[in-house]
Amino acid sequence: KTTIEIDLNDAVVQQILTIRSKRDAEGKANTEALKTYLSVENPNHRYIAALSLASIQDSMAIKVLTDALKDSYEEVRIAAAFALGQTKNPIAVKGLLDAFGVDSVRAVQAAILEAVGRCGTANELKNMCVSAPYPMQDTQLLVGLASGLYRFALQRKIQPEGTARIVNEYIAHSAMPAEARFIAANYLARVPNLDLKQFETVLVNALKEEKDVDTRMFLVLGLAKVKSIPALKALLNTYNNEEDYRVRCNIIRGMRHFSYDSTRTLMANALYDTSIHVQITAVDYLHDFGTSKDALKYYEWSESHPHWQVRAKLIAAALHHMEPYKANSKAFISTRTIEKLKNSENIYEKATLLSALGEYSWNYKYIIETMFPKADSIKVSPILLSHGATTLLSIYEGANFKSELGVMYQKVRNDIHIAFRRIIESGDPGAMAIIAEAITKPELNFKQIFPDYSFLTQAKNNLPLPRDVETYIYLQKAIDYLAGTKTDFSAKGKTNFVEIDWPMLITLGDKPKVLIKTTKGQMVMELLPKEAPATVMQFIQLVKAGYYNNKTFHRIVPNFVAQGGCSRGDGWGGFDVTVVSEFGFTRYREEGMVGMASAGKDTESTQFFITHAPTIHLDGNYTIFGKVVEGLDILHLIELGDVIEKMEILP
Repeated sequence: KTTIEIDLNDAVVQQILTIRSKRDAEGKANTEALKTYLSVENPNHRYIAALSLASIQDSMAIKVLTDALKDSYEEVRIAAAFALGQTKNPIAVKGLLDAFGVDSVRAVQAAILEAVGRCGTANELKNMCVSAPYPMQDTQLLVGLASGLYRFALQRKIQPEGTARIVNEYIAHSAMPAEARFIAANYLARVPNLDLKQFETVLVNALKEEKDVDTRMFLVLGLAKVKSIPALKALLNTYNNEEDYRVRCNIIRGMRHFSYDSTRTLMANALYDTSIHVQITAVDYLHDFGTSKDALKYYEWSESHPHWQVRAKLIAAALHHMEPYKANSKAFISTRTIEKLKNSENIYEKATLLSALGEYSWNYKYIIETMFPKADSIKVSPILLSHGATTLLSIYEGANFKSELGVMYQKVRNDIHIAFRRIIESGDPGAMAIIAEAITKPELNFKQIFPDYSFLTQAKNNLPLPRDVETYIYLQKAIDYLAGTKTDFSAKGKTNFVEIDWPMLITLGDKPKVLIKTTKGQMVMELLPKEAPATVMQFIQLVKAGYYNNKTFHRIVPNFVAQGGCSRGDGWGGFDVTVVSEFGFTRYREEGMVGMASAGKDTESTQFFITHAPTIHLDGNYTIFGKVVEGLDILHLIELGDVIEKMEILP
């Protein structure tokens, strides 16, 4: 047998991938055409067809993919199993289980176990929880089983027996294959509301022994869910001896499971950690879980802290936790914050300070005036517009909205309603989407507030497509909610998908590289044209056109991603061309993986993200089109607002 290999020079491979990248007038893929390639003679073509159907995710392909589980090539069978899991349709389960029973290749069986976790029901989960254990040396099946339980867990499908198996079979034994332990640690970290008290000793000991940092950074989140004193001591001890900032970030996140008094000293010290990402994680903890007794202390810290983002977030924490009756203190802090905002030349600092002002209801008028200044000559940054909309909404939904405003509550409420309508009519896609999404919340009762919603329809019809398709969808959902109707968004008409320029793509070679020059230093990204040809081609064209030059990293989530490429700088910037989702076997298993940001399947455009750490929950949901091969140290230094000075293709 020949080895399966993707050759982009192969005309049939180009045909298959071209079909994958196209959509009809209703936004639907040509599944029927792709299905025919599963029965051709060339195994490379069958393999590419199965992977293409994994991107399409059409249940109409279940039968032919099930037949492909009998293919003579194990690579094709693995691709077919992956594609069946990607349908997320329980109908695919029977074929997967039948194939598991007859296939003797461990790699195929492992792929089937993970696929069942993506599309299976509670019955399959139960069977997976209680099946006989695999031998310790059978690495592939151990990884497959852990992956299956993990994929079930991501769908919020868990059973106590499954959790016990993850801990007792995978975490408790240091001889367990490292990859299997890693997936098990992710299970413990990602599943919310797990009761892990009975596993205290196992998890404490496992953390002490764990040498792999990728596993350790997720294991600490699992241990935090034990919520015991020994667990807390183990986490604090790990924090004090941990060199990797990513583990420290996750320990801080895990502190939400413990009392504030027991974590206060840690947070106060973490605000001055050597890593800005740890500092940001700590101040976010203070905002969410701090107390009123320390509210003034947060403000005092903000006055002397050296970093602008931490200062602004400390102000937000102070206002958030200060009691409503302390109006004079809140007014004083707000006045000082407005002065800081006006004097700042950093647009992201302005936006973060504006968000902080949203912690006090009486700042509503300043926020509206910032978004809609009296002088028509003043041009407001889209970053302030979208942050302003979010901030105004946070005031409106805030727990202290009524108590802080007193007798003026109803008048202010009506003023904000007018501002909401004004935002929708403004034409700013970011601010519009934020308010449109809020309109669909039943608890806000917008059906009574906006009995005449024709302004939403007019705003939707004025949007340029496909650039603002995300805002278009939010507005239509708001209209549907107010009108009591329902729109099918599975078809994305009017979307202009890119055409793959094969001659151009082939000239790039198998592993083209792009240099990213930032204000923090340089990174080199290696692209993956075989895995994501349409995405790579579009990205290269944008690089050649200079699109990414002087764009910012507008979203930084510590120990998760650094995201950039937005034309507006706030995450709401679109483009006139859309790229289809391209899902394959490449995984978010390591730091530095480069993926496409999206608002749902087949909505990718210009925004990309780079991972700080393994993020395997994104597998099969976000296109991977590259990885950072040089300058990973620079990646971890990138902060909010840092600039991509230039991108260029390397020879």
